[in-house]
Amino acid sequence: MNVLRTLNLFILVWLLLGAASFASAQSAESFVVSDIVIEGNERIDEGTVLTYLPVRTRDRFDPSRDSSRSLRALYDTGLFDDVLISRRGANTLVVNVTERPSIGSIDIDGNKKIPTDELERSLRDAGIALGRVFNRSVLETVEREVRRVYFSAGNYGMEMSVDVEELPRNRVALDIEITEGAVARIRHINIVGNETYSEETLTSLLRSDEDPFWPLSSRDEYSQVKLEADIEILRSYYQDRGFIRFEVDSTQVSISPDKREIFIVINVREGEKYTIESLNISGDVDVDEEELRALINVNKGDVFSRGNIVQSTSAIQDRLGQDGFAFAEVNVVPNINDDEKTVSLNFAISPGKRVYVRRITFTGQYKTRDEVLRREMRQLEGSRFSPALVNRSRVRLQRLPFMQSVSIDTAVVPESDDQVDLVVSVLEGPSGSFAAGLGYGNDGATVNLSFSQENLFGTGESLQFSFDNSDTTRQLSASFRDPYFTNDGISRTVRAFIRETNTEDASTSTTRFLSSTRGASVNFGIPLSEFSTMRVGGGGERTEVSATSGTPDDINAFIDENGDTYDIFNFTTGFSYDTRNRTVFATKGFVNSISAEVSVPGSDLTYFKLGYRFEFFQPITERYTFSTTVRVDTGSGYGDLDEIPFFKRYFAGGVRTLRGFQTGTLGPRDSRGNASGGDFRTLGTIEVIFPPPFVETPGATRFSLFTDFGNVFEDVDNFDEDEIRGTYGIAFVWLSPVAPLTFSIAYPYNEREGDATEVFQFTIGSVF
Repeated sequence: MNVLRTLNLFILVWLLLGAASFASAQSAESFVVSDIVIEGNERIDEGTVLTYLPVRTRDRFDPSRDSSRSLRALYDTGLFDDVLISRRGANTLVVNVTERPSIGSIDIDGNKKIPTDELERSLRDAGIALGRVFNRSVLETVEREVRRVYFSAGNYGMEMSVDVEELPRNRVALDIEITEGAVARIRHINIVGNETYSEETLTSLLRSDEDPFWPLSSRDEYSQVKLEADIEILRSYYQDRGFIRFEVDSTQVSISPDKREIFIVINVREGEKYTIESLNISGDVDVDEEELRALINVNKGDVFSRGNIVQSTSAIQDRLGQDGFAFAEVNVVPNINDDEKTVSLNFAISPGKRVYVRRITFTGQYKTRDEVLRREMRQLEGSRFSPALVNRSRVRLQRLPFMQSVSIDTAVVPESDDQVDLVVSVLEGPSGSFAAGLGYGNDGATVNLSFSQENLFGTGESLQFSFDNSDTTRQLSASFRDPYFTNDGISRTVRAFIRETNTEDASTSTTRFLSSTRGASVNFGIPLSEFSTMRVGGGGERTEVSATSGTPDDINAFIDENGDTYDIFNFTTGFSYDTRNRTVFATKGFVNSISAEVSVPGSDLTYFKLGYRFEFFQPITERYTFSTTVRVDTGSGYGDLDEIPFFKRYFAGGVRTLRGFQTGTLGPRDSRGNASGGDFRTLGTIEVIFPPPFVETPGATRFSLFTDFGNVFEDVDNFDEDEIRGTYGIAFVWLSPVAPLTFSIAYPYNEREGDATEVFQFTIGSVF
């Protein structure tokens, strides 16, 4: 019985082993794939998996060969944590995948010195972004990139941690916590190998500084980008002075153990100074060669200068651009003779085809109408491309008071080598404001209400309304300006005002009287050329004056002779030539303007006033601008009047004329010893303008070191240069959302006994 039971058990085991062997042999057999089933995928499309899978339907699948090949292909994508390949039924291939999680969010905390968007951009460049697959190597990449950004900015003491938090739907959140620490400061800069120029001279050129003058300056903060810029500054300095073989052999940057101090050593090799032996122009161009040679800013025998050569190349390209050769190439090929220390220059010109503008599009405006921008364009659609016209278009758009910045990009039209599109990107600034305020200024207590809209309904038209009330003046005014009253660019400005003046209790030493004036005017601006404008207009006003107990004898006599009510009708004209790059905070260009105001015959008082103004702006560096202003005003009466009416005279002193002296207190004195104004005024200002030291990009604020000079005289014949007053000081202007705010600290020189000086002054309102 036991033997029979043992025999039956043996037969059963044999049958089971045989069945398993048969099944194993069947699964290991190759087969033709009739269908492929993907399982386990959540975010990744089935088509994506099939794309990477090296097996297709109707292929013969050999498990011994194709299984490992398929697994390797899917694992190499980096998308999956696990992959299982099996056979279902006779001919179905089943691919079961386990996806790696994706990055659902990236949160960065603790960063203050480096903006979040800059860190995120660096991570994106390294392949770390939302939706990307997460694996443990991502953490190393994140830490490496964030440290690289901070180290390049000199933050060697920064610390960071990255936490991974699981999110629903197989996602993770990356939480990056940063402790920035202090920026490493430059302790010493050493330049080695210089012989021609002293180390002091060279280090003064650099953006990096071991001992900056301004305590809040960042010049002593180390950054790799700044060091690379400094190396280029040295290279340009030497190569602009003939040292064509100049090289920076190496730079060594060492850091103190506490990671707070940086020591920089720059090894240079000066070489010899080279001169220009000959100049040659090659290439097939339509422009006369002599005209092109006149644009080259170097001559035979001159010391080699890379800067002058670059300027010459740009000038030739601009000249060719005027004829439509937008992509003209000018390659300067130097032939260096090391034995003679000379250089022969060949300006190889390849003009290419003439290029035309196909389309001009505007982006960035959210309020301004398209036609308001388009009418300022000097480069037109369908015309030859001209860099000069494109630049002028940019300047005209930039001069609009409601534009903060303008850039124009050139895009080549696909499949065309002679057409471009212009993409004009604008950033609109605030075009309107409403303000109400109480304050105390140099004119005593003030109340003001103002409304201003420089871009009314996106049309470019401006509407202004203001009410001002101080101890001496109460004024209500409104104006409307249409810059394109006609399609050819004639502007029209309509203005009405009411002004009452009471200087009886004025805090300054000015002539005492009462006046009330109501008037209106209309003016037209007629463009004569791209830079010149003529202005004509007219208006009328009624002025009522009365004396006070402090009114001087000459004004009392004037009132007795001419009465106390005057109807005056004015004709005004003027001419200006303006090349400034901006109307507000200009940094380049000049404006010459003359103006005339004449009260026409038939007015109760007949007089004329003439004015001349010159402003000049020249960049010194990228941040510093030199400016000078000259103003000359004169006038006289005619007919029955020998001088300008006393309430129309010129005054000087104050923020708008001569800082450091009280408003309107300079010049001739009346019988009571108060400033009475004059018929002739001359003023001047010299300034160095710069943004605040702690502001990297100039914006709505600026400082200036200035000297003002000038005075008011009874008339031209009484001008005396010894009576010119002067001040020097520092000013600050902020284009606030309410109105321009101007502050100045000025110290007079050449003042006289009795002058009313005022060191600190401020004003609210336009000073331009």
